[in-house]
Amino acid sequence: MNIKLDSSVDDQLLKNHLYFTYSYELGEQTVKKLLPLVPSKGDRFYWCPPDEDCELLGIGENLFDGQQDDMPSAIKGFFLEFSKSFLNVSSQKGRTLLFGGFPFDPNNLKEKIWSELESGYFILPSILFKRIGSKTQVVLTIRKEAATTRSLLKDFSYLDSLVSELLEGKEQEQSANVLVSSEELAVPTFLHNVDDARKEIIHKATSLKKVVLARQLAIHGSFQSITQILHRLAEQQPQTYLFLLASNQLAFIGATPERLIQGTKSHFMTAGIAGSAPRGSTMQEDDEIGKELLKDSKNTQEHGIVAQRLEDQLANIVAGDVAVSSRRLLKNRDIQHLAMTFSGERKQGVSLIDAVELIHPSPALGGEPQRLALQWIKDHEPFGRGLYGAPIGWVDPIEDVGEFAVGIRSGILTETEGILYAGCGIVADSDPEAERQETLLKFQPMLRGVKG
Repeated sequence: MNIKLDSSVDDQLLKNHLYFTYSYELGEQTVKKLLPLVPSKGDRFYWCPPDEDCELLGIGENLFDGQQDDMPSAIKGFFLEFSKSFLNVSSQKGRTLLFGGFPFDPNNLKEKIWSELESGYFILPSILFKRIGSKTQVVLTIRKEAATTRSLLKDFSYLDSLVSELLEGKEQEQSANVLVSSEELAVPTFLHNVDDARKEIIHKATSLKKVVLARQLAIHGSFQSITQILHRLAEQQPQTYLFLLASNQLAFIGATPERLIQGTKSHFMTAGIAGSAPRGSTMQEDDEIGKELLKDSKNTQEHGIVAQRLEDQLANIVAGDVAVSSRRLLKNRDIQHLAMTFSGERKQGVSLIDAVELIHPSPALGGEPQRLALQWIKDHEPFGRGLYGAPIGWVDPIEDVGEFAVGIRSGILTETEGILYAGCGIVADSDPEAERQETLLKFQPMLRGVKG
C-alpha cells in the first residue's frame, strides 16, 4: 500500500492533534487466518461475536500502567483526550477502537499467574484489522507530538510494511499443545462455601439472595500455540463470543455465551443468562432436559434473580420502557442455559463505560444484592478471579459504541501452565456436590480447546 495523506492535511493542521489514524480496505479477508502470523511478543487481541458478522484483530500496547484505582475513570479520561486531539489523515473513513478487559474486583485477592493482566488491560492498537460482513479494513493509529506530514508518512509507512509482512507471511509449523495434567483446586473449601452460602440464604441471616462462587482448575503442559486453542474453540463452541487478550506469552482466552452490554448509537442491549443443565446425547433427550430446565425451581429462581436486576438496572440508563424477551434456552455444545434479552433506547449523556460500570458484575456472576454478594465472595473465596467473569470487549472512543461480553468459559495461560475458571449461582435450593458437577461441566469447553 502506498501511503498518501489526504490532500487537506498539512503541518499547520497537525499541530493541534496528538492521535492520528490512517485506514484502507483489504477487500475480503478472514481475519482469524492472520492470527497465527502475529508475533507472540507484545500486546494483541482477537474478538468475534456469536453471529460472526464482525472480527477484530489488533496489535499495539497496553494503554494504562495497571496502577489505576479506577479503570473506568481512566478510560473516560483517555476518551476525552482522544476526542479533542484525534485526526484521520487518510481519504477513507476509519476509526480505531479500544479493546480490553476489566478486573472482576480490583480489591480482591491477587493471583500471580495473571501478572500484568490482573488489574485490567486495554490496548489501543497501532494496527487493527476490522472485518464487518465480508469487507476487511486496516486502521493504523499513531500517537505523536509535534507531528509533521513527513514524520507521519514515515511512521505510517513503517506500520504498513508490517501489515504487508503479515499478509504475505506463511504460518510457521507449531508444536501441538500437550495437556499433561489437570487438577481441581480447593474442592473442600468450595463445598463448604456452597453449604455456608445456602444456609445463610435459607435462614435469612442477611439479605443475601444469591451468590456466585467460582472454581479453579489448574492445568500443566505445553501450550505454545494459543492460536490452536482459539481455532478449536471457534470450531467447538459456535454461537459464543470468542476472545483473546494477550501480552507476550500470557493469554486470557475464552468462548463465552454471555453478553454484558452492547451500545449502538441509539440503544443499549444486555442479556440475562443463568441456570444450567447438560446437553443430551440425542435430540429427544436434549429436548427433554431443556424442558425440565425451563420448569426446574432452583434454576428458574436463580435466573429470575438475574433477570429482575438486569431489567431494573437497564431502566436507569434507557429512555422509556425496557423491552424484555420471553425466557428461552441458550444451547452450547456442552451445556444449556436459561436466557432472556433486555433492550432500550439510550438515555442521553450515558456512555457505554457508564453502562458497563452499572451492570458489572451482573447477578449471574456476582450475586444479589450486589455489594453484599461481592463482600461474601471476597471473604470466602481463597483465590483471585483476575479478569474472569468481568467485562471484556471493545469501544469506539469517538462514536461511543461497542460491546462487552462476560469473560466466562475462559482461562489464563502461559506456555507451561494455566488456570481455567468456572462458576455457579448459589441459592436456597443449591446442593454442594451438584454445584461441583455443574462447574466440571463448565470447565469442558476450555479443557477441550486445550486438549484438541
